Amino acid sequence: MTSPYKSLPGLNRRQLLRAAVVGGSAAAGLLSSRVWSNAAHQPYEGPLLVTLQLNGGVDVTQLCDPKVNVKGEPKINHWADTADPGQAGNLRYAPVANNAAFFERFGRDMLVINGVDSQTNSHETGKLYNWTGSNAEGRPSLSALFAAAQSPKQPLAYSVFDGFSRTAGLIGYNRFDDLSNMGALIRPNVDPWSGGVKRAESDVIRSQQLVQDGVQSLLLQPNLSVRQRQSALRFVEARDGREGLQRLAELVPAEEDIQRREDFTAGGMTFSSNLKQQMQGSLLVFKSGLGSAADLALDGFDSHDIHDPVSETLLAHFADAVHFFWDYAQELGLADRIVLVIGSDFGRTNFYNDGNGKDHWPIGSYMLMERDAPWGDRIVGLTDELHFAKPINVETLQEDAKGLVMTPTHVHKALRRYLGLETFAADLGLDFSVETPPLFDPFLSS
Repeated sequence: MTSPYKSLPGLNRRQLLRAAVVGGSAAAGLLSSRVWSNAAHQPYEGPLLVTLQLNGGVDVTQLCDPKVNVKGEPKINHWADTADPGQAGNLRYAPVANNAAFFERFGRDMLVINGVDSQTNSHETGKLYNWTGSNAEGRPSLSALFAAAQSPKQPLAYSVFDGFSRTAGLIGYNRFDDLSNMGALIRPNVDPWSGGVKRAESDVIRSQQLVQDGVQSLLLQPNLSVRQRQSALRFVEARDGREGLQRLAELVPAEEDIQRREDFTAGGMTFSSNLKQQMQGSLLVFKSGLGSAADLALDGFDSHDIHDPVSETLLAHFADAVHFFWDYAQELGLADRIVLVIGSDFGRTNFYNDGNGKDHWPIGSYMLMERDAPWGDRIVGLTDELHFAKPINVETLQEDAKGLVMTPTHVHKALRRYLGLETFAADLGLDFSVETPPLFDPFLSS
């Protein structure tokens, strides 16, 4: 099993901690001979995972699980008064926002999973369940599990640009708030207060030597606690990746080429999104070879009032951003390595409230994307005409009154199997003991 912890080249984490427990001189000796070689990590070149979280509860009846109005029932969608659902290949979509262009372009590379019951109307529980596969604390997000399995030694293995994240202690994560500030973080030899003037190389070397001497001196102290030694060693581990970060520094574009925050108005409210910048940052981290997983998010979908203008404006921005994501991934030569998982807290009610909004509804969907996916252009999971989840047969995926209603646990179990994480998770005691429908299995190449 691949260790879920970062380690130094030629020196594993267990050796370091054992040295810390044995005493200062042993730890300092190991540090002196191994740590300060300053060797850069080899770039990660394996598969990549991105989650795009549509926060607040997206109305999937206006996206990938379209519903028309039912006579004698409250109106589900205003768009259904004048239009029918659209279709691209085998996928059906609501004819609003930029959905038509979105599904026409990406439908062949997309698996839509409808009728997923998050079993809650709580935002926090919904996020927890949809992004870890469990509605109880203590489980890692899919991204954290993937990063721990695929690139645990990389300094930016798991990058969080926005949204929900949980590590369960498997791996650390790096949160980026603004791509414009990334350069300052990864160029320690540049003084941001002097207009980008580089510090003298001799000053940088002297500073690094002072840090080395300080850590070694700290570890030589005989009364240092195990916790203090471990903290010092983790600090050293973090510094070990600084040369690798230079690869990212060289990729960060000029200020004028960084994607800017976008502001727009809908339903009398102003929204602000840096989703494209999040996407740009995550793809640059991947291109540098410093990580394998990233979380992105678009907020604002909690539309309890004036639902349609808010939902449609945000969905149009979402579709535009996904076009940008795949175009930029292609430009960087990454498009063939990425799995993109799109989901939300839950869905929205199958009727409008008194404020012409929609409230919380436990039934939602996932959309999974991968270039040239053998499982693309498919819908799995069922909902009835009023958007209640219907049970399906675990083998045939067809409606079955004795079958199961899918939950995020079933989706995560299938994703773990597809991404090669099932054994890794089981070895850590994090497996899901449920039988899950074969969302990918019949379409996997041998």
